[in-house]
Amino acid sequence: MSGNLLKERLLAGRPCHVFGVRLARSVNIVTLARQSGHHGLYVDLQHSTMTAEAAAQICHAAMFAGVTAFVRVPTLDPGLIGRLLDGGAQGILAPGLRTGAEAEALVRSALLPPRGERSPGLVIDPRVEGLSGAAQLRAVNDATLLIAMIEDEAAIAQAGAIASVDGIDAVQIGGHDLTTSMGLPGEYLHPRVQEAFRAAIAACRPAGKPLIIGGIRKPEEIAVYLRMGAARCYFTGSDIGFVQAGARAAAERVAALDADLFAPAEAR
Repeated sequence: MSGNLLKERLLAGRPCHVFGVRLARSVNIVTLARQSGHHGLYVDLQHSTMTAEAAAQICHAAMFAGVTAFVRVPTLDPGLIGRLLDGGAQGILAPGLRTGAEAEALVRSALLPPRGERSPGLVIDPRVEGLSGAAQLRAVNDATLLIAMIEDEAAIAQAGAIASVDGIDAVQIGGHDLTTSMGLPGEYLHPRVQEAFRAAIAACRPAGKPLIIGGIRKPEEIAVYLRMGAARCYFTGSDIGFVQAGARAAAERVAALDADLFAPAEAR
């Protein structure tokens, strides 16, 4: 047992449900994740104005709720990565990696010695309670999820080198960024895009690392890549998307009600 629910399910090939956090600043988002059947959430510091402190509060609360909270970082800054993990993040999602060397830099920044170079911090972590010394360091490393994102064709060509790095648990293709870099924004089933996914899945297989689909939401599009061998790890959306969809649906419901009751009279 790794002490990280999402990591355990992902590496066991079981279905995983994850969403992104860009809008929320309250730890209540953790409750929402659990109540909605999600196994994890990632706090998006790449595409939001959230502070590291706010991200850490959410991540720390998640440790006590049985939800895996990890962070998408804007850069591979070791200082930021270390502070987030000390603050309670259970993993790091690193976007835009292009080489095995960059994947190695992520591992050095995120894992404790001897597997990495991160300085051990004093963390209130129920997963390692009662442990000390080498046993504690091993437990923290085992409970840390590292996902390398690849988002352009050059990175696809390096998927095998990235996946083979010890300490990288999974590779994720950022579908939106990949298709945009190819001049095919949003064309997730274009033959060139399918070939890129197929190549990356095959490249990850020798290392035994799962390839996660990112940025694609339509079931019929996701199914194509699941059949190719992509992981059953579903990034279902983001909190801001959920709020937008809910607000739009609510407005449409009352607009339909209003039209049904008053439009005939107003037409006379």
